[in-house]
Amino acid sequence: MENFKESIISGLNEYLTALYKALDGLNIHELKWQPSLESNNIIYLVWHMARVEDNWINKILGGNQTIWEKNQWAKKLNIDQNLDDADYGKGYGKEDISNLPDMNIDQLKLFYKDQRKASLDVIINLKDEDLEKDYKRLTGELKKGYWILGHVLVEESQHLGQIAYIRGMIKGLNN
Repeated sequence: MENFKESIISGLNEYLTALYKALDGLNIHELKWQPSLESNNIIYLVWHMARVEDNWINKILGGNQTIWEKNQWAKKLNIDQNLDDADYGKGYGKEDISNLPDMNIDQLKLFYKDQRKASLDVIINLKDEDLEKDYKRLTGELKKGYWILGHVLVEESQHLGQIAYIRGMIKGLNN
């Protein structure tokens, strides 16, 4: 079990390091740039990734309030009047992306770190039986604990790839 937890934590740390590298040096216009009107932008992806990890690990696996709600991150990001606490960006279309309120990337990275600390605490304290347990996802469907952890790694790495692609379109290769 400890090796399994270490591998999950290693994956989480690897994509967070790569995320910060991909965000380095981008300005607000680049963070909000979309390759097409039907595409995500980087700021949305970062917010969504942090919210997804917070929901899956802290709320669903950990049985806790999300760090987003607990530590009032919508208020800290000055978007509390625009977004419901349960909104984490699932299924967003072009209207939703374009209407997403402006967020400060440095504050958003602080939220990511805050929820990550809590997520790691949840993972470290998981027991074998927690991985086999059925958890109800936000859609009502039941998923096993091991599926949730694997899913988080896959979803987050897919979104990280989108961010790297957008950055590459803006800055060019290796920039």
